[in-house]
Amino acid sequence: MINLSVDTRNLSSSMSKEHLELILSEMIFLVESDFDVNVEESYSPASYWIPTPDEEVEELELFGIIELTSEGAVFDKIIHLTHEVGHVIYRIDPLFRNTKDTMFYESLAWYLGYHFMAEHGYIIEMEEYEEQLEHALKLYRWSENARDAK
Repeated sequence: MINLSVDTRNLSSSMSKEHLELILSEMIFLVESDFDVNVEESYSPASYWIPTPDEEVEELELFGIIELTSEGAVFDKIIHLTHEVGHVIYRIDPLFRNTKDTMFYESLAWYLGYHFMAEHGYIIEMEEYEEQLEHALKLYRWSENARDAK
């Protein structure tokens, strides 16, 4: 459910780069504050979340690092951050955190991340979000099928 008491920003790739950069920095601050993660720029072609191993998590320690690729458009980085925070939310949930099915946790990360950002007023244009979601899930399916074929 989207919290309508917060100011909302409708985000799309048609917004100015400067405005998107400002929004991205706000979103990074939100994620770092709410989840005790560190968001860093990466020179990898992909963005990803590196969780702190369970046995190393202490009360005051970071709950991992989100590496955001330095490549690509700012709007894409917003989508990547949204997806990666979905992984963090998934990992926090004790009910499903140990489910290892790739398609399940990747799909759920797309869903949870979107709803987290929407609840905080960052409404990503669904057609653009869905385009990247579908592309990513297609790659995961291909990867899973290739591994199963071995």
